[in-house]
Amino acid sequence: MSEKQSITIRDARGTLSVVFSEATTAPERIRCSELASTAFGKALSTAGYLEREEYLGSQPLARGTGWRFWSLTRADDPGRVLAMCKTLRRDLLVRDTDGATRQEQGYCICSVITDSKYRGRGLASVLLKNVAEWLDGAGNAKASMLYSDVGEFYVSKGWDVLDAFQSTLTVPPSLPREELHGLPKSRLLTSDDLPDLCERDVESLKNEFRSSEPAAGTVLVTVLPTSPLITWLQSRADFMNAKTHGKVPETKGTICDGADAWMYWYHDLRHDRLIVQRAKVPENLGDTAVTEALAKLLIDTLNEAAKWELQKVVIWNPGPELRDAMEFLAVKMKVNVMNEKRENSEIPCLRWHGGKKSRITVWPNEFYGWS
Repeated sequence: MSEKQSITIRDARGTLSVVFSEATTAPERIRCSELASTAFGKALSTAGYLEREEYLGSQPLARGTGWRFWSLTRADDPGRVLAMCKTLRRDLLVRDTDGATRQEQGYCICSVITDSKYRGRGLASVLLKNVAEWLDGAGNAKASMLYSDVGEFYVSKGWDVLDAFQSTLTVPPSLPREELHGLPKSRLLTSDDLPDLCERDVESLKNEFRSSEPAAGTVLVTVLPTSPLITWLQSRADFMNAKTHGKVPETKGTICDGADAWMYWYHDLRHDRLIVQRAKVPENLGDTAVTEALAKLLIDTLNEAAKWELQKVVIWNPGPELRDAMEFLAVKMKVNVMNEKRENSEIPCLRWHGGKKSRITVWPNEFYGWS
């Protein structure tokens, strides 16, 4: 291990000496993953979870130092992992209050867990405090994000809770016939289509940020939907679907070429849902054309969900264009749409460099940023 720091914890249960460090060797990472599997690998055997970790660690996003493991171990038993988490690299786009737009380094913190025998002793707080110090120093992070079922816990650790709205479309018994409504043509996407689309998407977001006019004193930030990030999540879904259902969807999304709009999908077969990973909305089109293009992409999404016998389609934080398209489907095709706030699951949180509190708007804030 590296970045070692000895820490003494004193509480009503006594004194506990631990060491904070980065797990860099294969055996150290395996021990961390074995602990993580007790909370985050319940759909897999321990061996299956370790296999998934090795597979995801081989993806472009995670190679080298893209994916780092951090732990607290007992000082008198270095092989005993008491708490751990991971940091996974993100590329951020930031438009500062002075109007300057630039790309910055960021991370997503994931798999935060404490050994059940040591809970209640503040180990997660100690772990996150030391990880935050690394992020502010050697990690060179402008910001970090995490997604949690207990978002308020992280507020006291310096991470602020972000909006967690979502729309859920129920897959209807009989699917709408889009040709009756004169909607534009579309085609399905495969993995081979993603790298080029991701590159175009990133450039489009950069142009959008440069021309945006956020409220005075507001910093605008988003996670860039780069090819390594998009494909890492696709690889995760493929692995889980293969292990839990014995099959892997080949279609990864849909595109309306004429409107320069597309969606990527995340097939979550285990939870009976198809998630819109990223929705690229049309540019330089009239309102009606935008609505019809996105409605067609949503119909393709409903068709894909029906193909895999999934009951719902989920979209995180849809913008006004997507909301108009969902309203179109609800009114013209009787598709049931439910809008809600996630209160107890996958709550996004953000911490700015140094724990600085600024007026920050994260947009877009879609599922592709999740880990």
